[in-house]
Amino acid sequence: MKKIIALGAAAAVLSLTAVAASAAIAPVMTPAAPVAGDTVTVEIVANGMTQDSTAFKVVASDNLTLTANDPGTGLFNPETGKYAWAGTAVPADGTVLLTLTYTVDAAADEEVTVALEAGSGATDISADTVAAVVVDGEPTNVPDTDTIETSDEEFYTSEEEPGLTTTDEEGSVDAGTVDAGNTDAGDDNGKGNPDTGIALAVVPAVLAGAAIVVAKKRK
Repeated sequence: MKKIIALGAAAAVLSLTAVAASAAIAPVMTPAAPVAGDTVTVEIVANGMTQDSTAFKVVASDNLTLTANDPGTGLFNPETGKYAWAGTAVPADGTVLLTLTYTVDAAADEEVTVALEAGSGATDISADTVAAVVVDGEPTNVPDTDTIETSDEEFYTSEEEPGLTTTDEEGSVDAGTVDAGNTDAGDDNGKGNPDTGIALAVVPAVLAGAAIVVAKKRK
């Protein structure tokens, strides 16, 4: 008799273990490392279900605040966390029964958890708790357009040097190399005035005057 009881107890334990191992409905948390102050998505996914109906309760840690839910074709009560679904056939593997969105109120290095509690008559529910450690959110580095450095090559082409330049018909002259005190425009008289040709005009006049003097003496 004792052997029969022992065998019955062993069979019961094995049966419970098999049910736990074949649990088909479980939560999946995304991202795997939730960011403090950000949101996290929890999908209740069915795999290998054996029933065409199910019921469970979603139990989330206190540092998660439910902000949105999508029960698909089932029914969900956000106040109690209870969900129920019934269909005409067993859901295909990978079917998302319920999608929940939580705000992460936990600080960095704290843990957030989500678990399912099987409802009456439901056998395909995972008893495992899904847990994740919260991380700090790092802001994205955006370059400051007011402090972006640019090289001179963006503004000068070929062999031009940085600086103010002036252009005449013969080419470019660097204004930075012009001597402001030099008024010489190209002559060698050092006075800054161009040659006018006056000296050349005086010579013929002197010769003409000499010719007139010679003519008077002959008379």
